[in-house]
Amino acid sequence: RAKTNEEADKTNSNQPHCGNIATMATEESTTAAMSNLSIEDKQAEIALLEEKLRNLKEDVAQSGDKENKAGLQGRRAKASTGPRMDDSTTNLIGGESFLKREVNPAWIKVRADIYDDVKKRRDEELSKKIPVDIEVTLPDGKVLSEDKEGNKYQAWHTTPFDVACTISRGLADNTAVARVTYTAYVPDYDPEEDGMGGVDTLAESMADGGIDAAKEDDKSKMTVLWDMTRPLVGSVSKMEFLKFEDDQDARTVFWHSSAHIMGEALERLYGSRLTIGPPLAGGVFFDSFMGDAN
Repeated sequence: RAKTNEEADKTNSNQPHCGNIATMATEESTTAAMSNLSIEDKQAEIALLEEKLRNLKEDVAQSGDKENKAGLQGRRAKASTGPRMDDSTTNLIGGESFLKREVNPAWIKVRADIYDDVKKRRDEELSKKIPVDIEVTLPDGKVLSEDKEGNKYQAWHTTPFDVACTISRGLADNTAVARVTYTAYVPDYDPEEDGMGGVDTLAESMADGGIDAAKEDDKSKMTVLWDMTRPLVGSVSKMEFLKFEDDQDARTVFWHSSAHIMGEALERLYGSRLTIGPPLAGGVFFDSFMGDAN
């Protein structure tokens, strides 16, 4: 069953009827065996076969999920999983998706308008959140609860940048990203709503690029990389400030942002259609489609 029809045909090219004969023999032997059973036994046998069929379907579905991961957003397209440029059924990329090089193509404004609409709705959601006082514990065990001016740290308002500034402005300016371990989230924060649930495709693309990502079982679900200007959503039991020159996660975040900047440059300067551009162990790349002749 694992072979495709094409592979099966090649395998049986010298024995074109072998598979049919085997199938017919199996059907005949099964029919003969079933004819000797009582009605109750037949019903039990049918139930058993149905259960086996359900199990087989589940196995196939699970196997398919693993194979299809290679085509998820955030992973580099491969010939075996990515869309074909000549695929007329989907036409996700290729074909007429890129007709000519142009600066600031019209579809960029369409996308920007959608983004502005989404951001407006997200700002409205944020305005309804309830700020509550929080505490932040540093790696040395020191607990901070307010900034240098005496303003209390609050969920939905205070950012890692604010916390770093309490220690040193130089620390804040030189930190690429924070690694945050939450004690608990505030009641009105939902990781799924915030897009923090589901498959970590960035971690998988990092693995493809030669970056060792920690296994999910080996790290706390409450420990996450947190943008320096992103408001915190609960008290923090450990906050680490990661610098580019000292930490692989910091470099990965830097290269990830760099990929977005490079991708937007390709779009705005040439109208390129982006495919994938994850961070690598020592830099970044971005594949893009610029027409069949390019």
